[in-house]
Order: sequence, then C-alpha cells, then structure tokens
Amino acid sequence: MQRLTRQRNAVFSAFSDVGRVLTAPEILSRAREIVPEISLSTVYRQVSLLLADGEIAKVELPGEPARYEVACKPEAHAHSHHDGKGAAHEHHHHYFHCSNCGQVFLLHACPGPMDDLAPKGFQVRSHEVTLHGLCAPCVKAGAGKHAS
Repeated sequence: MQRLTRQRNAVFSAFSDVGRVLTAPEILSRAREIVPEISLSTVYRQVSLLLADGEIAKVELPGEPARYEVACKPEAHAHSHHDGKGAAHEHHHHYFHCSNCGQVFLLHACPGPMDDLAPKGFQVRSHEVTLHGLCAPCVKAGAGKHAS
C-alpha cells in the first residue's frame, strides 16, 4: 500500500458521489478542486498506483479511452451473483454509455446468469453488459431529435 499523499487523495476523491466511471482528464478536472496544481501526468501516476493497490479498477469499452471506477471490496459483495449451484462469481459492474456526450454510467443491477442465452451445452463463465443510448441530461437537452 502506498502512502497517502495530497495528490493520491485528490485522485481517489474524484470518484466520490460521481455515479459514473471517469477518464483520466475527468479525474484531473475533479482532482483540481482539491489540489489546483495537479497535472495530468500526476493523475496517471496516481491512477497506476491505485490500480496496483486494488483501490480502483479499469473499465474498457471497445474504441473508447480507458475509464476508471472505485474497486469493489470482496467483503462488500452486495451485488455478487451465484450460478444457481451455490458458487459465487466475482463482483462486476455493467454500464450505460451515452452515445452523445460519451459519459459512462454504472448500472445498479445485473441481469443475472446468462446460461439460457448460450447455445445448448455451453457453459457461461462471465458476462459484460453495456447499454448504449442517451443519458438523461442529453435527452433533456434534445440530443438525438435530429438523428437519422
């Protein structure tokens, strides 16, 4: 575990009450509210340390920049799910990606086991779900009304 520094605290604090995953530039913007002089290279350095310590997790969507979220602690697996045979699976999140503003939000539910969707005889070991569309602020702003 790395020692707590002002920069590390600012980077980690960027995630509080945000309700979505963040890119490094978004972390920088929020961290500057605490440490105005923090740089993007310092954010990347702190993100790397927080990843190594298991404090945050990397979220990767195809064709998108890496984003980060606070990692779930094993003892806090309120959202872990079971395979119906008693085996608990590693906690995971699902996401909503706004196709207008590009932000990625956490979904607060899991559809559960996907075994019924797999071909007969196949065994599902894990799944990822990303919904794509417009977030509430973009809907309210009228984004997509003129989409063809």
